[in-house]
Amino acid sequence: MTATRRYSLATKFALLFGAFAIVVGVLICSITYASYRSSMLEHYGKYAIGAATLAASVLDPEDLSRYANTLERDEHYAVLEKELDRIRKSLGVRYLYVQIPVSDTKYMYLFDLYDPEDADDTDTSLGTYGDYDENFRTAKLAMSTGQPFRELDITVSEYGYLASAYVPILGKDSVPFAYVGVDISMDYILGFLIRYLAVIASATAAVMVFCFTALFFLVRSSVVNPIRMIAEKAGEFTRKVTDVNFEELDIRSSDEIGDLSASVNTMFGEIRNFTSRLAAETAHRERVQSELDMARGIQESVLPKIFPPFHNLPDITIFAGMTPAKEVGGDFYDFFVVGEDKLAVVIADVSGKGVSAALFMMVARTLIKHESFTDDEPRKLLETVNNRLCENNDAGMFVTLFIGMLDMKRNVLEYANAGHNPPVMLHNGRAFWLPTTAGMALGVMENMEFATQEMPFGEGDLLLLYTDGVTEAMNEEKELFGNDRLIELLSAKAEETITVSPKELIETLREAVVNFAGDAEQSDDITMLAFLKTGK
Repeated sequence: MTATRRYSLATKFALLFGAFAIVVGVLICSITYASYRSSMLEHYGKYAIGAATLAASVLDPEDLSRYANTLERDEHYAVLEKELDRIRKSLGVRYLYVQIPVSDTKYMYLFDLYDPEDADDTDTSLGTYGDYDENFRTAKLAMSTGQPFRELDITVSEYGYLASAYVPILGKDSVPFAYVGVDISMDYILGFLIRYLAVIASATAAVMVFCFTALFFLVRSSVVNPIRMIAEKAGEFTRKVTDVNFEELDIRSSDEIGDLSASVNTMFGEIRNFTSRLAAETAHRERVQSELDMARGIQESVLPKIFPPFHNLPDITIFAGMTPAKEVGGDFYDFFVVGEDKLAVVIADVSGKGVSAALFMMVARTLIKHESFTDDEPRKLLETVNNRLCENNDAGMFVTLFIGMLDMKRNVLEYANAGHNPPVMLHNGRAFWLPTTAGMALGVMENMEFATQEMPFGEGDLLLLYTDGVTEAMNEEKELFGNDRLIELLSAKAEETITVSPKELIETLREAVVNFAGDAEQSDDITMLAFLKTGK
């Protein structure tokens, strides 16, 4: 693995100040250059329009109309051409021309004056046509408005780097029919701007270097060096945290660095005290954790976890599991054979979490299993267990519980509910809630009455028991998994195949709950039990 390069604080400040100086310098130069360039272009725009206006003043619209119609050069044409060339030379204009639009895309030359050195093979004599392109934007604006456009057209073409201005020529009806174009070379303007930018950049760089150097040395002496001392002393403290003779920081400063130094010295003292307390607390927590691990082991050992559990009941497939929210949980499940022909399934959720809930769970589970061998009717069993749990229940603990007794001779499920979530039954490719009465939770009030209900339970039927840790699982947006998601998932599973494996169903549901919760912390125990009757 490649080691990350480490830079000192002084180096980082130097790089930061340097980058800041460069950015500020570039910003100053850019703003100054843009402002001066705009001013220069405005000045030359007025100059170019003045040159074009002067050239237009010597032209007669009637003469231009005649030349455009006849395309014949006479003595007067030569005089006008000579006068226009004199204006071009005297004003330092590179190109001076007179054009008349003949369509939206073409124009015709009436005059075209330029230095012989700029001549090329292009014929621009009287009557020569040319095509409009994006370089004639202001020419079209001038023709449409009848007024010269003050903004120059800056173009780069085979004729060079030019700034162009256009002045319309009005006919007798005051409607523009031709225009005078003037092209000024941008080379001189560009050279002047570059020299100006060089001067500004040099002056800015000198000022920035001076300010940067002064600021860097100030920051290094007042910030970087004291912080380095604090970092070195902190590193030394980690090696001598128990040394009572450790010399603390001695930085005398009246600013935030001085406050930081005093705070670090205070922190050194607090860390010494905390270290001693932490050692004692850690030893205590290790003892508690060891006891919790033992309690969890005991709790897991009393819950059935060998599947398949009954080799003498080949027609029953059963699977269950519990995921506690803490080291030990308050949920429990159980299943056992009652008599010769009944299978009991139980799922329960004790109020609260942790050790107290686990202890109450053990008591409730023991009572349920013990009383089932005395009275296998769910209603009477719950009434007896409820009264027993109410005795000496000073902590106010209670447990919601569902118990089912599958009579394997009659293929009937007898069941009773004590305030628990209604189970879901899968039958003939569909999933539905098992009809249950609400009932009171066990341990709340003595002499409560419960009801026994029955449901046919034959080949291919599956019953899922669960605790509210499933439906009340919460994601990071505080949204609950809910009953609707549960029944939709089970319905889809039931439609997918006629016979659903209890293990596969529970694992699918647990995965759905985990994916829904995402990174949110598990808030409640998650317990599920499912059993399937495979024979007649």
